[in-house]
Amino acid sequence: MIAEFARFRASPRSGGKASCRFIGRPGLDELAVERAKFTQYLAGVATLTIGIIGFVSAPSEEYTGIGVPVVVLISLTTLPIAVHWFVGAWPSPKTLVAFVVYSDVTITVCLLLKQDLLTAIGGTVLFAVVTTFAVIAVSPLACSTHMAYSVVVLGIIACRAALSEAASWWVVVAHTLTMLLMFSAPLVLILYVGELRSRARDSLVDPLTGLRNRRGLFAAVEAIVVTASTNRPMAMSAVVIDVDGMKGVNDSYGHQTGDEVLRDLTQQLRASTAKDWVVARLGGDEFACVTVGELATIDLLVSQLMTALSSARMISGVSVSVGSAVTEVFDGSSEQAILQLLNTADAEMYRAKHARKERSARCDSADG
Repeated sequence: MIAEFARFRASPRSGGKASCRFIGRPGLDELAVERAKFTQYLAGVATLTIGIIGFVSAPSEEYTGIGVPVVVLISLTTLPIAVHWFVGAWPSPKTLVAFVVYSDVTITVCLLLKQDLLTAIGGTVLFAVVTTFAVIAVSPLACSTHMAYSVVVLGIIACRAALSEAASWWVVVAHTLTMLLMFSAPLVLILYVGELRSRARDSLVDPLTGLRNRRGLFAAVEAIVVTASTNRPMAMSAVVIDVDGMKGVNDSYGHQTGDEVLRDLTQQLRASTAKDWVVARLGGDEFACVTVGELATIDLLVSQLMTALSSARMISGVSVSVGSAVTEVFDGSSEQAILQLLNTADAEMYRAKHARKERSARCDSADG
C-alpha cells in the first residue's frame, strides 16, 4: 500500500501548499492569554471614565430637558459593564461586537442631545477611543463598520452645527477636519496590528500540515479555558496519535512520501474532529487533539473520536496508535496542566502500542 501511495503522492491531487485552516474554537491566539486580564482592566477603566464624563456633563448647560435624565441613565449603564470587564471572563466574539455597538449607540445619543454643537463635534473623539479597542478585539469587518459609522455621525453633527449657525462654516470645517484626523490615527494601529496578527498566526502553525504546532495548541486551549463561561464542572481531554512504522516509511520510500503520510493523517483528523477539538502536530509523526467541555459530555466526545480514528481508512494504509486522558479544569489552568495531560495521554498511547505489538508477536509465534 505504501508503494502505491508513493506513486499517488506525485499526482496533482496531493500537491500544493498545506492549508492553514485551524481546527477548533477560535480564541485569543493573537492576544496573549496572560495579557487578557490587563486588557480587560483597561477596557473597564475606559468604560467607567466615559460613564463619568457623561454623568458630570448631564447637569451642565450642555444638556436641557429630556436630555439630562437620558444622559444620566446612559452613564449609569456603564457601571455594570465596567464591573464585568474587571471581574468577568474574556467576552466571546459576538459579545465584543455587541460592546462596540453599545458604545457607538450610547455615544451617538449623548452627542446628538448636546446643545453646544461645536462641543458635540469635539466629543466625537470618543469614537477614536472605541476604534483603538475595536482594532484589537473585533474582526476587520466590524472595525471598518464602526469607523464608517463614526464618520457618518460626525458628518451629521457637523451639518447641524453649520445649518444652525453655531459657528461660521470655517470654524465647523476646521473642527470637523481635526476630528477626522483623530479618526485616522488608529489606521496606523490597524496596519501594525494586522502585521502582528499575521506573524502570530504563522508562528502557531505547522507549515507541513497546516495544523497548529505545539505552541499554537497551548495558546488555543488556554484561550478556550479563559473564555469558558459556565457554572457547570468543566473537563479537558487530550487524545494523542502516533503513526506506526513511520521510520520505516521514511527509510524505504523517502521523506517526501513520509510527508504525504502525515498530510493524509491530517485530512483524517480534520474529518473526524470538526469544530469540537483543537488539533495540532506536536512534532515528527505525533499529533494531538484537545477539547474543553462539560464534564458530563467529555467522555462521549473522546469515545466518538477514538472510534472515528480506529475506523478511519487512510490512503497510505498505515495504522496509528492512540491514547487519551481526561482531567478537570480549574481556574488558572496553565500550560503546565496541558503538558501534563498530554504526557498522560502519550503514556497511554505507548502502552496501547506495546500491547498491540505483544499480541501480534504472540499470534505470530502461535502460527509458527
